[in-house]
Amino acid sequence: MEEVSIKNTKLLSPNDLAKILNISKPSIYRLIEGRTIPFYKIGGSLRFSEKDVIKYLEKNRIEEISRK
Repeated sequence: MEEVSIKNTKLLSPNDLAKILNISKPSIYRLIEGRTIPFYKIGGSLRFSEKDVIKYLEKNRIEEISRK
């Protein structure tokens, strides 16, 4: 199992993440249900590591097509 260090890691709520990604809150919950984005469940509250969000965005980045 990978060791996780949350020192100096900002945790985001679903509302925070929806604002950052500029998508709806239901879209955030679809990502959670599909286990598409890593999250923490703390006492019934969902939180996202800012580092995990950056990795998620990098993984889902689509490169442009170069045209000559």
